[in-house]
Amino acid sequence: MSHKRGRSVWKVGTFLSLIFGAAFAVALPIPSSAQSLNPKAPTPMVAGENRGTLDCMVGPQYWSFKYKKGQGKITVAFTSMGLFGNPQTTTMEVILHASNGKVVQSRSVTSKGTVAQIEMPGSFPGPGSAYIELRTNGTCLVRAGGDYTIAVSGGAIDFGGTAAGPRSDPIVGAYSVMICGSASDSLQCGASLSFEANGTVRASDGHSGTWKPFDPNAMIYSVAMGRERWSLKLVPGRGLCNTTDRAIVFQAVR
Repeated sequence: MSHKRGRSVWKVGTFLSLIFGAAFAVALPIPSSAQSLNPKAPTPMVAGENRGTLDCMVGPQYWSFKYKKGQGKITVAFTSMGLFGNPQTTTMEVILHASNGKVVQSRSVTSKGTVAQIEMPGSFPGPGSAYIELRTNGTCLVRAGGDYTIAVSGGAIDFGGTAAGPRSDPIVGAYSVMICGSASDSLQCGASLSFEANGTVRASDGHSGTWKPFDPNAMIYSVAMGRERWSLKLVPGRGLCNTTDRAIVFQAVR
């Protein structure tokens, strides 16, 4: 690391350098997107703001982007969740990785229930790719996290091809049963679930069922397994939640 007039420059090989700015609070519109829990398959970022919900009990989330020579900027805004109706002070770590996984630099943003933001302007001397890891810091003794938006912008950012090819419905993935019934044929608490792209659901305790979109724009789904029927809202990065109290019914897992 080199220091020059109070500013720090981090390098990935001979191609990528980023100079990080300070944090401040703003209000941002929030569009819908999906995010990855797999560092080996981060979600490609699209132009504009990409949205997510971070949950310490689910784990970090990963986003990727491509760049070419020129100037660029990464902007992350974070609003912590509440606990029993009270705002929580939560810190989110923003960790920039080179494409080979090497950590370039880590910054943090802390929210006390209101929107807090960091900006990361930088210069990209040559073409390449990178990915960003978002995670809560500290131990996860109680559920903590919050909503965030992340965007990359500037002439160096290359969005070419990020929207190409078919994508699975965002509900497709692995989950763990968090709320279960008392009947003998109910899903077992802690059982693992696999929501498949063909509209089926398979559980590790032998149950099976189906899912289908009910309100795709609101990411609300109808899920049926045996005699159980749910209308659940997908919160990407957290799981499938009750539409009334947002209690997690099926928690997302890696």
